Amino acid sequence: MSFPTIWLIRSGFLLASCASVAVSVGAHAQATAVAGIAPGRAPQKIQNVPRVPGLSTVLEGLNAGVSYSAVHGSSVGWYTAATPAVNYTFSRRYSADASTSIYFNRLVENTDPATATAQPLVKEPVNPGDTLIGFHAFFEPGSLQDTITAALTAPTGDKTKGFGAGQVTYDFSNHMERYVNQLGFVLDVGGGNSAGLFNDLVNKDYNSVGGLAHFEAGLVYWLPHRTYIQAVAYEQLPLGSQTVYRTVPREEVVRSRGPRPFEDGGEGGGGGGSTPPPVPTTMTTVNEDNGFTTFVGIPLTDYITLSGYYNRSLRQHVDTVSFGMTYVIRGTSRKRMSMIDKALREAEGANPH
Repeated sequence: MSFPTIWLIRSGFLLASCASVAVSVGAHAQATAVAGIAPGRAPQKIQNVPRVPGLSTVLEGLNAGVSYSAVHGSSVGWYTAATPAVNYTFSRRYSADASTSIYFNRLVENTDPATATAQPLVKEPVNPGDTLIGFHAFFEPGSLQDTITAALTAPTGDKTKGFGAGQVTYDFSNHMERYVNQLGFVLDVGGGNSAGLFNDLVNKDYNSVGGLAHFEAGLVYWLPHRTYIQAVAYEQLPLGSQTVYRTVPREEVVRSRGPRPFEDGGEGGGGGGSTPPPVPTTMTTVNEDNGFTTFVGIPLTDYITLSGYYNRSLRQHVDTVSFGMTYVIRGTSRKRMSMIDKALREAEGANPH
C-alpha cells in the first residue's frame, strides 16, 4: 500500500475516533443538564508552555519560571536540561510566551575524523536549543475549551548538532479540551514546517525543516490539589521532503558502523567500516513519527511543581523519560480583576479539586 494511502486511512480512523468521543461526551453533558446536575469544572486548562508547568495564570501581567529536568533517551542516554520561560497574559483570552531549553552533558555525533572511529559520540558541556515563541487565543464555546496557537522559533540552536533547525520555523495548532467532571478529552490538530514545534514537551534527538501535519488525541484527569495526569497518542506526518538535523546517528549505525539501512527510508554506508552519513539529510519520511506520551504534573506549592513524562516513539524506536522541578514567579495584575475573574480565583481556592 502506498505511503499517502496508508496515512489517509490512519487519519480517517483518528478523525472518526475523535468524532465518536465528541458525540458521546455531548450526549452525557445534555443528560446531566436535563437532570439538573451541574457538570464538573477543571481547575484550569492544560499549560501553554508544557516544558514549564505552572507558568500560566488567570492574572494579567508578566510571569516567569524555570524548569530543571533529568532526561534519559534510549538514543543518547542521560543528560540534564534547564528551560527558562517568560509569559505575558494580556487578558483571560490572550497570552504570549517565550522559552529556550539549555542542554548539559548531552551526547552528540563526533565530527572529528581523527577520533570519530574510536569515539563516535562525545559529550557537549552546554548547548541551547531554538527559542520557541508562542501566541495563544483562548475561547470557551459552551463547555469546550479551545486554545488556538501560532508559534515560531528563533534559530538559537546549533543545527549541525541537532539542537535547532537553522532558520525561523512556524506552526499553527488548535487545541481542544472537553470535560466531564474531572476527566477531560483532548484533541490537537495543526501543521507547520518543523518537528521541533510539535509535542515540544518531549526532548527529541533531531530537528527538521519541511512541511508536516500533526494530530494528538487523549485524556487528562485532574486529581486533588491541581495534580493531573495526561495520556495522549500523537501522529507527525511529513508533507514532502524533509531536511533533518540529528543529535546522533541511528543507534544501530553507531553500534555496528556497518552497512545497515536506516529504518526511516535512508540508506546505510557502503562498506563494513563506513562512517555514518552526515547529520543533515533530505528524505521523504525521515521525521515521520507517532507514539504515546504520558505526563504527570504535581504542584507542591503555588510556586513549585514536580513533573515527569514517558514518551514512546513507535516510528523512531526511541523511549524518553524525564522528571524534574519547576519554579514559577507569579505575576501580579496591573489592572483590577473583573468580578468573574475574582469569582473564579475564589472558587479555585475553595475547591482545589
